[in-house]
Amino acid sequence: MSPRHWRFCLTDIIEAIAKIQRYVAGMDCKAFLADEKTQDAVVRKFILIGEAARHVPPYIVDKYADVPWQPMRDMRNFAVHVYWGVKPEVIWDTIMHDLPPLAPQLQAILESEGEEPEPREVSDNDALTRGAH
Repeated sequence: MSPRHWRFCLTDIIEAIAKIQRYVAGMDCKAFLADEKTQDAVVRKFILIGEAARHVPPYIVDKYADVPWQPMRDMRNFAVHVYWGVKPEVIWDTIMHDLPPLAPQLQAILESEGEEPEPREVSDNDALTRGAH
């Protein structure tokens, strides 16, 4: 399977943020803590955010170092690998404080990068394929 273009990854993150915000609309922390289905849905979207962030190429990550790329990846890894330690209070705090500025920040990257194709990174498979001919 070929990797998705990084722009689609950013769009996936923006859409996941919008869904999280819809899921918790009208809730306060107490309501969120009492609603396991919403917690599960939100954590699923955080996993998607982290996985999508993992597929953003290094040249974009380096260029936009103010974006919390690593914390997005870390949250995904924690939710997947240390699932028993996920604290709904931390998730709520992240929703309230970290997500609101993130979607506009990512949208600005999409707009500032224009539509030009980016350089394609050579993978190990490409090198193996060339050597096989």
